[in-house]
Amino acid sequence: MHILFVTQYFSPEIGAASERLTGLAFNLSKLGYKVTVITGFPNYPFGKVYPGYTKKLFSLENNNGVKVIRVWLFTTDNTKPVARLFSYLTFMFSAILTGLRTESADYIVATSGPLFTALAGYVVSAIKRVPFIFDVRDIWPERIYAGTNMKRGTLIKTLEKIEIFLYKKAARIIAVTNGVKNNIISKGIIAEKITVVTNGVDTGIFSPRPGNKVLAEKLGIGESTFTVIYVGTLGLLQDLNLMVTCAERLKDYKDILFLIIGGGAKRDKFIDMVKRNGLTNVKILPPIPQRELCNYINLSDIGINANTDHPHNSMAIPVKIFPYMACAKPIILANRGEIAHLVKKYNVGLCVPPGDIEAFTNAILEFYHKRELCKRYGDNGYKLVNERFSMDRLARDFSSVISDALYANSNS
Repeated sequence: MHILFVTQYFSPEIGAASERLTGLAFNLSKLGYKVTVITGFPNYPFGKVYPGYTKKLFSLENNNGVKVIRVWLFTTDNTKPVARLFSYLTFMFSAILTGLRTESADYIVATSGPLFTALAGYVVSAIKRVPFIFDVRDIWPERIYAGTNMKRGTLIKTLEKIEIFLYKKAARIIAVTNGVKNNIISKGIIAEKITVVTNGVDTGIFSPRPGNKVLAEKLGIGESTFTVIYVGTLGLLQDLNLMVTCAERLKDYKDILFLIIGGGAKRDKFIDMVKRNGLTNVKILPPIPQRELCNYINLSDIGINANTDHPHNSMAIPVKIFPYMACAKPIILANRGEIAHLVKKYNVGLCVPPGDIEAFTNAILEFYHKRELCKRYGDNGYKLVNERFSMDRLARDFSSVISDALYANSNS
């Protein structure tokens, strides 16, 4: 069976979208599926095409048995909405034109956000008369304005109509969390059409390993250093103030180091906040490729994630927690909703309300003073990931959705 994925983000790009679609594509290929991916030239999160790639109208490569077709899109390091919109639209049109010339598939899977990628997948599926599967990671366009004073103008209302249209036209909808599923149901879509397939982690890349001594020396991490790591986006939905203030409160603990790895729209602001507060206990690094990242996590003692109280954060399970757990590291979260329930249920870490700086600081100190707790919660997380959140397991879940859609289609 041939599956065509349409996704703006794919390996070697860094981020939740790329990690999800790359993991699914590679593991579905291992399961015997013929997999083709239409994607852009890698540029996220920097806005500049990665070294080793030359942006052109079209390129073809084979990656782990997956046929990857890269198409032209507008790239820029400008993070303003108009620049982003132009990037989304150029990829959409390039993906449609390429999809129509690509060998027919049995199913077309397109992901959102951005919503324009899903629209591209649907257009190709409709013209080629192939079933369309909608993989929903973010609720677009609701995510753009939820929790803000932004008015729902003509563009937002138009995108909302496209969103509902795509839900109705999809043969199956795959939601990344139960919160996303419930949001879709609230918009009049029947529950039977929607299956939850969460994010996960490649346990072949991320696993517990001895600390890399050369890397530790390079980073200034000694044997007695208690390292708190954050890996991910530094953007609008992350509580940068909480992380900076927490580090400021703990600066007198000379053996506690905050290792922050990531990019995003607010990265420069975060760096400025650290400098203004004179925080020598915070080390900030740019995004690091997946295969190298494992070494950094294995040098840490705990992994953290602090989100704002944005309505859509309660629906999310941050993808960054899975590499932490795969490396047997306990986690500390400032979150509500589904992820908070998971952390508490399986005893893989501590969770505090969003914005609660004192509780977050105390949670770090609890692990700092109780190292046996780090091991116990880390072991719990490692077990949970390997049982429920490994990418090979999630690819099998995804395969079941495809099989169900095939059965329903053959009986319609």
